Amino acid sequence: MSDGGFDDPRRFLARHKLRPKDSFGQCFLIAEPVARSIVEAVDPRADETVIEIGTGPGTLARMLAPRCRRVLAIERDRDMVAGLRADPLPANVEVVEADAATWDYAAVCDVEPASIVGNLPYQITGRLLRVIQTPPIRWRSAVVMVQREVADRLLAHPGDDDWGALSVFALAACAVERVCQASPGCFHPAPRVHSTVVKLTPHATPRALETKTFQAVVHALFAARRKTLRNGISALVPRDAAAGVCEAAGVDPGARPETLSPEQLSRLAEQVEAHRARASDAG
Repeated sequence: MSDGGFDDPRRFLARHKLRPKDSFGQCFLIAEPVARSIVEAVDPRADETVIEIGTGPGTLARMLAPRCRRVLAIERDRDMVAGLRADPLPANVEVVEADAATWDYAAVCDVEPASIVGNLPYQITGRLLRVIQTPPIRWRSAVVMVQREVADRLLAHPGDDDWGALSVFALAACAVERVCQASPGCFHPAPRVHSTVVKLTPHATPRALETKTFQAVVHALFAARRKTLRNGISALVPRDAAAGVCEAAGVDPGARPETLSPEQLSRLAEQVEAHRARASDAG
């Protein structure tokens, strides 16, 4: 099934006498080749709902609509929503006035096939990525535009300079691939940064379960990434027990956090929990 046509966002803005709002971090994609790459990466299915984060003028929603059951176009800018509702949108596009950072994705993803797409506002990219990756992940894929530096972190692997907490959580749950790049000139207005489109596809079985202890271990270690594991894990267990916890997890207490895989970090979290349980029983 072919997708809908590309409608330059500047025409939408002119029709409704709107301007991009700095307060919302609005930079609208005006490069048709990039938009088409995003649609092809989503590869929407006829039986699924595509949830679009920050639909703006509805450019991607219009292109995706013919290829899926429906598009839920989330937008928090009230003026933009009014323009969308006054425009002739495809019948299966539902405009939802809401903040994508607090919207309930599980209400849709838990009950029907779904994918996610969006040009994520740079000010809250990390927050949005964490929201949509809240376990358990139910969506089939997520294709998102992020700042190039954020994409580098999402695409990193253990030992890379960009390997950090964001990388760990992403790779533990999903396979991540680069779709395409987008220069500042691909947007209106042009941002001061370069962008990258990435696709996240959940693993059939997560490489690591994102428990609260796993989250705590990852954050503690990467907050002290220049320290050894022995020192970093001391934020969670007594210092005199830190080396033993690392050794029980099969990792070198003298290693650095950026060398550990999600699986190794998961084993470390399990040993932190085991140590705490023993300490509790002893107490």
